[in-house]
This record gives sequence, structure tokens and C-alpha cells, in this order.
Amino acid sequence: MAPSSKGLNGKLEKPKSALQAIVLSDSYNYRFRPLTLDKPRCLLPLANTPLIEYTFEFLALAGVQEVYVFCCAHADQIRAYIENSKWNLASSPFSVHTIVSRESLSVGDALRELDSKQLITSDFILVSGDVVSNIPLKDVLEEHRARREVDKNAIMTMVVREASPHHRTRASTESSVFVIDKKTSQCVHYQANERGKHYVSMDPEIFNEHEELEIRNDLIDCQIDICSNDVPALFTENFDYQDIRKDFVYGVLTSDLLGKSIHCHVAKENYAARVRSLQTYDAISKDVISRWVYPFVPDSNLLNQSFTYQRYQIYKEDDVVLARSCEIKACTLIGAFTKVGDASIVANTVIGRNCIIGNNSNIDGAFLWENVKVGDNCKIGKAIIANDVQIGHNCTIEDGAILAAGVIIGDNVSVTENLRLTLHESHSQGIPNDDALVGEGGLGQEYHAEAESEDEEELMEASGLIHRVEDLNLSDSEISELSSSSEEDMDFIPFSARRDSTNTINSDDFDEGDFNKEAQQSIERAFEENHSIEIAALELNTLRMAMNANYHEVRSAIILAILKRISFVDAPPKEAISKVMTRWGPLLVKLTFNHDEQVDNLFTLQKYCIRLSMDKQFLQLLGFFYQLEIAEDDAVLDWYNDSRSTEGETAVLRNTYGKQFVDWLNTAESESEEEDDEEEEDDEEE
Repeated sequence: MAPSSKGLNGKLEKPKSALQAIVLSDSYNYRFRPLTLDKPRCLLPLANTPLIEYTFEFLALAGVQEVYVFCCAHADQIRAYIENSKWNLASSPFSVHTIVSRESLSVGDALRELDSKQLITSDFILVSGDVVSNIPLKDVLEEHRARREVDKNAIMTMVVREASPHHRTRASTESSVFVIDKKTSQCVHYQANERGKHYVSMDPEIFNEHEELEIRNDLIDCQIDICSNDVPALFTENFDYQDIRKDFVYGVLTSDLLGKSIHCHVAKENYAARVRSLQTYDAISKDVISRWVYPFVPDSNLLNQSFTYQRYQIYKEDDVVLARSCEIKACTLIGAFTKVGDASIVANTVIGRNCIIGNNSNIDGAFLWENVKVGDNCKIGKAIIANDVQIGHNCTIEDGAILAAGVIIGDNVSVTENLRLTLHESHSQGIPNDDALVGEGGLGQEYHAEAESEDEEELMEASGLIHRVEDLNLSDSEISELSSSSEEDMDFIPFSARRDSTNTINSDDFDEGDFNKEAQQSIERAFEENHSIEIAALELNTLRMAMNANYHEVRSAIILAILKRISFVDAPPKEAISKVMTRWGPLLVKLTFNHDEQVDNLFTLQKYCIRLSMDKQFLQLLGFFYQLEIAEDDAVLDWYNDSRSTEGETAVLRNTYGKQFVDWLNTAESESEEEDDEEEEDDEEE
């Protein structure tokens, strides 16, 4: 007898459909040109791994069983890559199919093409091929399906990530406003970013239909969507829909005829971002290296790689050759078979495989892809150097420069800030070769963009690959979580990644002096650029973790920087102290967590006031430490009564100004107690 197809309740069970996903490999914009003239964005390397690998790993984590990759530009490259990848093996968790439509000009065109092929049989995940995320979608899928059981018109769930409106992984031109029903998570209004517009226009009827609404501009929208199979059909019905958000979501939410609803799932943990621009390419690369995207980190070796994790967030593959006198600094990744010459310094940089770095060169904040050759005495800033580029001796590559594949730079050449060079004559106004830009024996010409106006604006704002430090903004709670969880970070790092590699990085270990120098630079930059306290604290926390420093070192650096700042303020000493301490004292408060650390702050203040000959300012500084609760009264008394405060040349501060302050403190406390006693007596008489 055949097994029953009924469940325990006697009802027929629906067969589960395979979970499908659609990956849009094309970005439909020109932001990465000239790099994408030769290669699709989804195959560009991020931390030496093609972008699409992060997307596939994310889908595998979600339990997807069938993936359709929609290709437009460079479709042959994408198809060849997938055919030769691990995702085409029998062991792959899902099957992969490519759909090619060279006439597709937008997401809308892609979904209409998809609808015409009738490949989607049930709910599916829609993502772009440049998504980097470790958000588990199991619960989100269950929420979406449960919602669909109750209401078939609930056609989409948008997965967004909670973060600051100016978070560095949020593209500067793509901030949006979501209005969400707090109880049901229904998105009732969506407004895309419009330049110069500082308000939200909403239908007043929305307020009558929903009791409690959240108007949110703190969500990073990576366009991770769980869709019903109605979504492609709606694109077909509305042929003018091009963009998934500006056209489709906005159209559905403002249409009385469609009667459909869209919901939001706000991820408050985990990581999600899209490589939409050079700004986000830089930011997400740093996040991968800093292990925010765990388990998708370099030493997970997603491909056939051999990365090992070492101190200070340094990663290198096997067969890397480092000269004895070269220096590899924090947040650096080096691919296999790469050679770094004598006296060269590499920091905050990603270097691909088979690269050669000459002698006495300095590379800081750059991205070098594969087979790159850099001569002697070169200086490379925050630039992208694509495959097979050659840079001669004594060259400077300034921030924001992009050298596309195969470009050759002759000796003694300076590539200026934000200059883009390519070999493609069709995008260089017909100039076959520009010796003025690439030097004698060089090869390449300036790339002239054909970008949309939005892209041009973004390039102006995010030039130099340098995200403004304001874009690092996180909330107080996120800073707090970063502080409290820093000691727990090792819990999720595999044992093989925790131990130092037996391979030696030929650089001096960071010591306190190294950290103090880097921290001083970070704080001084915060002063000059008037960062928020949250941003300054985040930068220092990130630096602390990268250089394996402790909070005492962080606070010492802050106190020293504050005292130096006071000395440079063009104002009388009392006014200077008041101005600087009022503005920057809260930074010290944010990074002081208990009574003992408050006492430690006072010892540090005592030490640096003597070193900087600021003994006469000690009393006023002590007052501000107390007023701002950098050190509360018990901490002041414990410092004063500690024998260490009476040792050496710093004792004079304790014995004079310290005594004055403690006497005042005791007097104030006595007066307060007398007032309390008088109030109690008055209460008793009444």
C-alpha cells in the first residue's frame, strides 16, 4: 500500500517547491567604468574573491536550491565563470542556470524577460550579484510565507539593515525613506532620495489607516527581496516600471487599483551591503578584512585559496615572498606568489596574486588586482590598479586614480587624483595614447565617462575612494556593542585563524608607541573635521582592535590629544580648556567603563600635565574631569589617597592643586549633608 499523502490533521499536504533565487548580474549603470569595460561588476575582486561568490554563499546560507543568473553585459564571461566554478559541481547546494538578454536595459526589463520564460513557480529571492551579506533568511522566509497564507496580496518582503543614515556602506546617492507600520511591518510609503529635498510627502489617509508609523531613514537597502511569483507579472503588466524601488515599490504603494502590499524585515544584527559604488567597494572591502562579514572572511578561503589570518588583520596566502626589510602593516591582504621588495611599506591594502612590488615603495589604502608590477620608489594612495597594470620607477599614483586592465605607466610619472586611465580608445575621445599622462613607453589614455547625472554626482562626492568619516556613523548602541563585545570577538574566529601563522611578516610588531601615534592622528583628524563623538569613538575602537591595543592606551591617547589641542587654541587658558573639554571630554566618557578606569584617567592626566608643562591648568582640568563625570568624586578621592599620586615629579600636582580640589569636594559634601539634615529636621517638625 502506498504511503498516505495526508498529514496528521487529515488534510492533504502541499508539496514543498524548491526555493528559487534570481541574481541580477548587471548593475545597469556606469559607476565602475573603465574597470567594467573588460569585466562585469559581479566578477570584480573584493578582498581577492569575485563579488558573485559572496552572493552565492549568501544564497547557500539561505537554503536556496535553484539559482537563475540574469546576464546582460559580459554574459559569456559570467557563464564561463559559473561553468568552471564549484557551483557547477554535483556537490553544489543549488543548481545554477544563466539567462542571457543583451537587450535588457534595466531591472524591469530583466523581470519582464523572466516572466515571459515562466521559470518561477513560487516565492523567490531577488538579489543583485554585488550583495555581500551574512543575514540568515530562514526566519524571514517563514514570516513571508505565513503572511502570504493569510493575505495573498502580500507580494514582497524587503530585507533592510538597520544602520546610521550616513553609514559608510550606504551609497551617498541612494538613501531612502521607508514609512513602516510598527505593528505589521507593512511598508506604507517609500520615497527615494532626491537631492535638495529635506521632507517626506505622504498621503494623509495613511495616518487614518495605521495607528503607529515609523518614518525611517536609517535603513541600508541592499535590494534583498523575497517576492511572490506575482512580482514579475506586475512588471509585465506595467511596462514603464524600470527600477525595483523608484518605480515598482512606489507604484504598488501608491496604486489603489493593484491592492497589493509590501512589507519590510529590518535586520538589526548581521551584515548586509551592496557594492554600488567606489565608496562602498572601499568600505565593504575593509569590513570583510575586519571580519564583520564572518564567516565570509579571507581565511575562510571561499575559493581555492590559502589565506591565513595573522595579528593586526593581516592576511596572506602561501608562496608570498617578503624582503627582510619590507614592512607589512595592519589591515592588509596579500595574494599568492606576490613579492614585496626591500624597504617597501604596505598598509591598509589589498594585493592580488602574482604581483611584484619593487624596493622602497609605499602603498597605503590601495587595491592592486592580479599580475600588477610596481617599480622602485613608488607611492600609491587610495587607488584601484586593475589586472596586468605596470607602473614604472619613481611614480606617484594619487588618491582616487583608477588604472584599468593593461595600462602601463612609464618612469617618473605622477597620476593625478581621480584620473581614470584605460586602453579602450572608444571611451577616450579617440586619443590613441597620451604620453603626457602615462609617460614615455606608457600605454593608456584618459577615460571620459558617459555616466548618468546621478553617477556623475556620486563620483564627485565619493572621489578618491575616501568615504568621509561622517559616513562611518553608528548609533550609541552600536558603539556600546562594539566596546562590550570586543573581547568576545575571538569566540567566532576558528582556532586555525586565532593562532599566529608560522610564516613571518617582516615588520616590527606594533608597540604602544605605534598605537599612540596612529591614535593621535585619528583624534587630530576628528578635531580638524569636527567629527561627532560617536564617529571618533568608532574609529578609535576599530584602530584598537586592529592593533591589539587596550582601552588604557586609547584613553591615554585621548587625554594627550586633548591637552595638546588646548595648547593650540587661540584663547586664554581658561577659555581654551572650557572650549576643548566641553566639546571633546564626552569622548573620554564614552570610552571609560568603570571606577578603576576613572582613577586611571586621573593618573594619566597628572602625568601628561607635567610632561606638557601644563601644571597650572591641572586644577581646572581636574574640575572638568569631575564635572563631565570622566572621574566621579569617589574616583578623585581614591586617586588622591593612592600612594602612586605622591611619587616623582608629578606629586606636586597632587599636593597642591589636587589637595585644593579634594578640600573643596569634602566641603561641598559636608554642606550637602548639613542641608539634608536640616531638611530632615524640618520634615520631622512638620
